[in-house]
Amino acid sequence: MIKDSTQPVLLQKLFELLEVHRSAFGQERVYWRVVGMVLGEIFNFGRHTVTQGLMALGIIDGDWSGWYRLFSKGRYDEQKAADILIRETLERTRLEEPYVTGTDGVQIPRSSLRMPGTSWLKAPTASATMLS
Repeated sequence: MIKDSTQPVLLQKLFELLEVHRSAFGQERVYWRVVGMVLGEIFNFGRHTVTQGLMALGIIDGDWSGWYRLFSKGRYDEQKAADILIRETLERTRLEEPYVTGTDGVQIPRSSLRMPGTSWLKAPTASATMLS
């Protein structure tokens, strides 16, 4: 990655971190789509969906199937990407500091029968309405 003194430091660090992950992707275009999705997440102030990320990037025309295929199995090595992220962030954490992680425990209704981690559940709002 070329260092640009006019580029904000935070943006430089983000691109450096993304660059280290390049080896987790089998194809260059998949890597660049992921970089695009990361930027779409940052610039998206609405719901964080693939569609909203693409809209934040201004990619509203054309075929979106390649973007959605990013999340299909085999597009990248998930375990390798996770290992790289852990390694890179641990290197920047002092031994006396806690290593803090976060998880998303929000139940979001999904409609896919094939996406890993999804299932058919009652809508969260319906349960809350029944209790009131």
